[in-house]
Amino acid sequence: MGGFVAFPLIMGGFVALAFWGLERGYDPAAWGAGLTVLNFFVILGAEQLLPRNPDMNVFRDRQSLNDIGHGLLLATLARPVGGALSVATLGLLAGFRQQWGLGTLWPASASLPVQFALALVLWTFSDYWIHRSLHSFDRLWWFHAVHHDTPQMHILKSGRLHFGEEIFNAVLKPVPLLLLGAPPEVMVGVGLWIVFDGNLVHSNIDQRFPSWAHYFVPTVQLHNLHHAQDRRHQDSNYSGSTAVWDVVFGTFSHPDRNPLGPLGIENNPVPPGFVAQLAFPFRRERRAQGTAETT
Repeated sequence: MGGFVAFPLIMGGFVALAFWGLERGYDPAAWGAGLTVLNFFVILGAEQLLPRNPDMNVFRDRQSLNDIGHGLLLATLARPVGGALSVATLGLLAGFRQQWGLGTLWPASASLPVQFALALVLWTFSDYWIHRSLHSFDRLWWFHAVHHDTPQMHILKSGRLHFGEEIFNAVLKPVPLLLLGAPPEVMVGVGLWIVFDGNLVHSNIDQRFPSWAHYFVPTVQLHNLHHAQDRRHQDSNYSGSTAVWDVVFGTFSHPDRNPLGPLGIENNPVPPGFVAQLAFPFRRERRAQGTAETT
């Protein structure tokens, strides 16, 4: 496995498993959790066998313990809190949903793949603008910088998100689908797609694609450019699940025409310690407020 085979084999195989279980009525939460764990270990193993960059390795990265800490906070705190807040937001908007007739718009009678395709279009559109906002506003960027600051890319970087950013994501991204009444199995299917492609684009597996594929497929080369120190590249390729929205809105950088360069943040302000990383955006906010008060 490797080269042109790695992405279709891993991504296609896990998406097929997801649909196979959901169409047979397996509990979406349990099936999704099991596939998420399996996907992580498959990619971790593939990184050791077929590394894209031998100098990058989860077992030699000094930030790996911090990555695990951020990932655990995501799973145990940020995502449950964000999900609860998203549902609470939906409850507040229930009157609008009934007034606008949004609950009747979802094509519940369509096949699961058709519903999934529609949900993925809506999710990726929302994801594009939310991700772009994280790069556009300082107060959001301070949270997102924790994800960008390391010079290595491997499987643990997919879950290296500040818990504050993940709550922001978890609250806002599902709202369009929840408002339209997407069923649980569709929500789980989209969530698994995001996990699978997120793990692959952050992984250190040798993956290769024809030049045209970068316009449509979530490739590791596109996302590596997004993690480059060069701010021109960092502020491009926002959509991890497809490059279509970047092409439409003018933020696409083709990896064949843009040298990658070093990864991370130039003049990196993010501290190396785990607790300091958690505190970093709040300290920057306090510093910004202090500066504003003295001017």
